[in-house]
Amino acid sequence: MRQKTGSSQVACYTYIDPEQEENSFFVVKTTNKVIQVSFSEITYNPSNFSSLIEGLYKAIYE
Repeated sequence: MRQKTGSSQVACYTYIDPEQEENSFFVVKTTNKVIQVSFSEITYNPSNFSSLIEGLYKAIYE
């Protein structure tokens, strides 16, 4: 996320539930807010990690 946003103030935490994907989520902390994004809100290719990060970026910034 830091590479995509250009900000060194971005921190990203992930909770992955291997049995129920709908319980998995990201918590993204920026300089002025904390955002939680469920995997179910992201469009991504499950076999491609960079696709997951791209989907997270789009869910937050677009």
